[in-house]
Amino acid sequence: MPMLDATIKMTVPPEKRKEVLQTLKAILVLIRREQGCISCNCYVDVENENIIFFNEEWDTSEDLNTHLRSVHFSILIGAMKLLNNEPEIRFNMIASTAGAEAVKAARPREAENLQNY
Repeated sequence: MPMLDATIKMTVPPEKRKEVLQTLKAILVLIRREQGCISCNCYVDVENENIIFFNEEWDTSEDLNTHLRSVHFSILIGAMKLLNNEPEIRFNMIASTAGAEAVKAARPREAENLQNY
């Protein structure tokens, strides 16, 4: 069964950055406890500290849909209302994944240097 990946990219006004980050940090652990949540993380772009990525991974579309109707997602919507521009929201279905073995297969001559990955 495919996993679902939900990503929200937000460009936060500098004067609202602290408030948005505090809100996101507060709901991370709550979302992680929801049924079907595989992971939930928040990242700041290293080239632009006002760009924030909020990423969630879900077991099933039912779990994601339940989350989208949750109080926790309502809090996230409230944080997004502080933005000047509409956030970019993407939902991706992931049918398969690969790790370091894919790099080793693509770069066999350097594979011995990747042993620690």
